[in-house]
Amino acid sequence: MQKKETKKRLEWLDFAKAAGILVVLLVHAECAPGPVTFYGGMFYMPVFFVAAGYTYRRREGETFGGFVVRKAVRLLGPYFGTSAFLWLFFWVKDSLLGGNPADLKPLTLFGIFYSRNQMYRDGFAGGNPVLLNVLNAPLWFLTAMFLTCVWYRLVSGCRRKYLLLLLGAAGSVLWHYRTELLLPWSLEAVPYFACFFAAGESLRIQKKEGLLGELWFLGALLVVFVASSQINGSMNLSNGNYGHSMLLALLSGTSGSLLVFAAGMCLERKCPPVMSVIACAGRETLIILCFHMFLFMFLRGGAALLGLGVSLTRAVMVAGSMVLLTGAGCWYHRVKG
Repeated sequence: MQKKETKKRLEWLDFAKAAGILVVLLVHAECAPGPVTFYGGMFYMPVFFVAAGYTYRRREGETFGGFVVRKAVRLLGPYFGTSAFLWLFFWVKDSLLGGNPADLKPLTLFGIFYSRNQMYRDGFAGGNPVLLNVLNAPLWFLTAMFLTCVWYRLVSGCRRKYLLLLLGAAGSVLWHYRTELLLPWSLEAVPYFACFFAAGESLRIQKKEGLLGELWFLGALLVVFVASSQINGSMNLSNGNYGHSMLLALLSGTSGSLLVFAAGMCLERKCPPVMSVIACAGRETLIILCFHMFLFMFLRGGAALLGLGVSLTRAVMVAGSMVLLTGAGCWYHRVKG
């Protein structure tokens, strides 16, 4: 969800991130399953890794330590800052105001430092309590992105970069099929996520963006995306669920991301005013990711007071969060200068 600032932002990348975060909101608002949430679920997390890979560049003179610090400020600062705010809010609400200030919500604190929604994959028979339980479940992505950036920086300077990426991905696959344990900070999945990252960087380095305007290429991408999605089935990367196959998940995630890039490029050419509005949301995906579930709580309560139906309530939650948090992010950056 992060993208390096350049002199001129690529609005089609911001469009892709806006599309991804919209699907995130639809899924978390528990909108009825359908083509949008099913097919959107194939790319709504991978697209951020692919976009980050596209904008990845080694800064001249920057040390590895300097790179790690810069990414930590960008990704871990919001992670721990948002987590601390949510923990404090619910500790005051549930423990302090509930008359039990000694309850420091230890499971929640453990979940924040483990940075996984659960310790084992879905369906684990030995008990699998929710760890990110204060409306902070989406934040797992920030620690996963941080480690993916660090891993990619480590291997990208090597002459055998792609061999190392392949070996790392093979390690992720081996771990997935040998154990149900999910490691802290998505450690077991980071080399796999780096494959999406590499796809984005390769698109830029090889200057293949023009292919995204070729009908034959888009048709082939669409076939790959639909076929791999249908065969693989639903997936949830946060809980280590890749569908039936991690390879098919990689195909559907990458092809879906490229299709969204192409849609953004088309809209940027055909309707710049509309693109500018959508791109605003794409530039504020970090704040939307961090706080949309917290805002959902208040929007759901307000909708209940107004007697709105379930479908309308969910629509209010999605649209309200997108508009309010985008506006808050734009205001913050304008004030910050």
